[in-house]
Amino acid sequence: MSRFRDAPIKRKLVVATVVTTGIALALAGLGNILADAIFFRNSLRRDLKVIARIMADNSTAALQFDDPEAATQILAALRARPHVDRACVYRQSTPQESRLFARYAVAGLRCPAASELSGVVSQQGALAVTEPIVLEGRRIGTIVLFYDLGELNERVKRYGTTVFGVLLLSSVLAFLLSGRLRAEIVRPVSRLLEATTHVSRTGDYSVRAEKLSNDELGVLVERFNEMLAGIQSRDNELKAAFQRVEDERARFVFMAESMPQKIFTASPEGTVEYLNRQWADFTGLTFEDIKEFGWARCVHPDDLEGNLKAWKASLETGEPFTIQHRFLRADGCYRWHLSRAHAMRDAAGEISLWIGSNTDIHEQKEIEEELRRANDDLQQFAYSASHDLQEPIRNVAIYSDIVSRRYGDLLDSDGQQFLAFLKEGGHRLGTLVHDLLAYTRASMAEITEQTVDASEALKLVLETLAEPVRESGAVIQADVLPEVNMGSLHLQQVFQNLIGNAIKYRSAEVPRIHVSVERGSEAWRFSVRDNGIGIDPEFKEKIFGVFKRLSHDKRYSGTGIGLAICQRIVERYGGWIWVESELGRGAVFYFTVPRQAGTR
Repeated sequence: MSRFRDAPIKRKLVVATVVTTGIALALAGLGNILADAIFFRNSLRRDLKVIARIMADNSTAALQFDDPEAATQILAALRARPHVDRACVYRQSTPQESRLFARYAVAGLRCPAASELSGVVSQQGALAVTEPIVLEGRRIGTIVLFYDLGELNERVKRYGTTVFGVLLLSSVLAFLLSGRLRAEIVRPVSRLLEATTHVSRTGDYSVRAEKLSNDELGVLVERFNEMLAGIQSRDNELKAAFQRVEDERARFVFMAESMPQKIFTASPEGTVEYLNRQWADFTGLTFEDIKEFGWARCVHPDDLEGNLKAWKASLETGEPFTIQHRFLRADGCYRWHLSRAHAMRDAAGEISLWIGSNTDIHEQKEIEEELRRANDDLQQFAYSASHDLQEPIRNVAIYSDIVSRRYGDLLDSDGQQFLAFLKEGGHRLGTLVHDLLAYTRASMAEITEQTVDASEALKLVLETLAEPVRESGAVIQADVLPEVNMGSLHLQQVFQNLIGNAIKYRSAEVPRIHVSVERGSEAWRFSVRDNGIGIDPEFKEKIFGVFKRLSHDKRYSGTGIGLAICQRIVERYGGWIWVESELGRGAVFYFTVPRQAGTR
């Protein structure tokens, strides 16, 4: 089959014509032979049934009077049918048994046993026909005729010889005729082949095939020439596009080589394909050393696992890659870098390229570390100071109460007023120190990255605030909240401060508070909405400062440190907190929690 597939079209046409003609004629001849054999056999069967019926009717007297010779004479009439080589008459002894009564047979042939008889069958190359002999409705015997099928075989041979002769003659004529016609069919194809070969070898799409006919091949040549014209036009456009791409690539390389940052590009699978000169200058390695995933050996061992994990996650999700890690400089020193990468996508939205940068932030990191240590020292001082101040403040409160009870009656009105100022000041100072201690504890508390059910945390907060909720008649509703990467106690502090403020700074209406959440690409955004007195937009940034209170109405107690605690907790988990509000129209406090665990 493969040799025919690769043969020239001329040979294929000849072979196809001859083989098709031969098969068609052979099938037609075989069909005629088979039909003739079937029709002849059916006609023969009907004739034998008639002869057997006549013989059976004529044999009734011989069987009735037990005269085998008469029956044999009747059977002898079958000599007129030379292909009837046997005829056997059986007498019915009992309903279940028969015996041979008379027969006619060519020499050497015998009649079968009565038990072998059943309807019309083919037996030893002969067609057997069985017919009952009936007298007055009662079966008295059976006659069987055997017809030699040699006549049928002779007919098949005659027809076969005729079909073979016609097949041979038709094949010769088809071969001669195809030789005359194939040139007219093949010549346009050959010209088209020459044109395609020239285009394939030279890439010259300006060539055109010659049209020699108006048939399907002529239409094919026209479409081929139109296709060449279209390809030529697109080829010119592609060359111009490739030139533009090369120009853009040259500009990108020039820009990347001119930048102080280390620039790289990677395939959608993450294999590095380009590194600018700054990479080689910094690491002292060549592109061949760093390409693919060779850059990993430049990463500090303590940072490598997190680096590979974050890079793999970005490759799988298409999310931007951002990480701080240390790279090994050529002199053996590690320096901190901020690495970023973004995915470029094609028209179908599939990632085609990653473009990234590595920025040296070592000095900035050192400054941040110094600031962190200074901040830790300051927090430790604030914690120690606030903790140490509690005892003297408690003494002031205790002894002012003792003085008030024991010597209050001895003091004049001014003395009692001064004593009241002392007690109130001591109480306020104690509250301030207590809140300052809570703030420093929130700043110094250990951060956990375990997941917590926000709905369960909110439920615990509402149990804690049960008394204020009952007194105010507040109606608090909440959506189904997710699990987040945040400590349970920290999340409870945030909810408690926000909901507690919503109840505290309520308007004349019944407080209505709604807690909801939205899922963002990188973080969960929670919101706590109320219908309270609201906040002037001018002060929406100041309210998160330590001891910042916008309302000095004595109806609203507190030191103004609750929102500062919320801000500190949320920011330590890498989130943000803000408020949207207007005076008299309630407020909505928002805070975010990153979906991936991380701290600042």
